[in-house]
Amino acid sequence: MNVYKLTLEQRNQLIGHTYDGVQFFNTDAIDLEGDYYISVEVYNNLTLVRANELGVINWWFTLPLIPYNPIVSEFI
Repeated sequence: MNVYKLTLEQRNQLIGHTYDGVQFFNTDAIDLEGDYYISVEVYNNLTLVRANELGVINWWFTLPLIPYNPIVSEFI
């Protein structure tokens, strides 16, 4: 499974905003390497118009696709 990597600045720019007018970006998603990310589904649901409204159009379409490396916690 792959996800799109966000920088801290990009993540901060998405906090409190919706990607489709209803659902908020999950800006707390972080992987094992400490990278912030968004899912492919969220990425695909952001329209060109909405990206422009959010002011992210200059970097949105160049986000790197990376392998998802989840944080695994074991409960005993």
